[in-house]
Order: sequence, then structure tokens, then C-alpha cells
Amino acid sequence: MKKTLLIALLLTSGIAMAQQNGGPGQGGPGLGQGGYDNPANFQSRNSVSQVERLTERLGLDEAQAAEIAVILEDAALVRNEERERSRAIAMENRENTHAQIMAVLNPEQQALLEEQIQQRDQLRQTLEDMGAEHGFGRGYGKGDCDG
Repeated sequence: MKKTLLIALLLTSGIAMAQQNGGPGQGGPGLGQGGYDNPANFQSRNSVSQVERLTERLGLDEAQAAEIAVILEDAALVRNEERERSRAIAMENRENTHAQIMAVLNPEQQALLEEQIQQRDQLRQTLEDMGAEHGFGRGYGKGDCDG
């Protein structure tokens, strides 16, 4: 049993390391690579725990655990790729919508809208900065809490 878990863990760890180093769908070195911000790392940890649970509940042998680990990792890659495609489509939609709205507005209204957007972005950044200092959002525990 311990041997099965060790093999599954090594297999999924190797896949996660390959993803971090520019494996399929990861785009090479860049944003959010080695920590909790990288969805591939979360998926890898999640897949390991899934394999562990399935191994325990179903009595999987080493080969089955390893094969299931690969299946779960492949599924995680597909989910991450789909998520990235959806984000790109949403961003394109927002940009198109903004351009269409700007075409309807007169120059004064356009300037006012741009000013409001800039204020919103500044407020959003301020809130993000405050949250990171106090352990909220993607900081995953960063902050001044000693609890």
C-alpha cells in the first residue's frame, strides 16, 4: 500500500515538475509558476489525494494507481486549457463591448467613462494591495496574522 502511494506521488510530482518547467499547456517560465498561484500545482496535489483515496477505498494495485494518476493529470491539463480559453474569450468580449459603447458616446461622455474606469481600476488595485498585506485573496496566508 505504501509502495503504491509512493509510486503515485512520484509520478504526479514528476508531471507537476514538467508542467512548471514549461510542459504542455503551461507556456514555459512565467507568471505564477512555483506556488499556490499555479493551478497546475493545485491540480497535482488534488490528483495525488484522489489517487490516495481511490487506492485506499478500492484497493488499487501499483499499476492501477499510476494509470489513474496519469488520467487525472491529463484531465487537469484539459481543464486548465479550457479555463485559459474561456478567459481569453471573455476578455475579447469585454474589449469588443467597450469599443461598441465608446462608439455610441460623445467625446465628453467617453472621457468621463474612461476616468471612471481608471478610478475603478485604482480602487481595485488598492483593495488588492490591502488584501495581500492582510492575508486575503491569492496571498494564501501572507500577512500579519499569527494565528
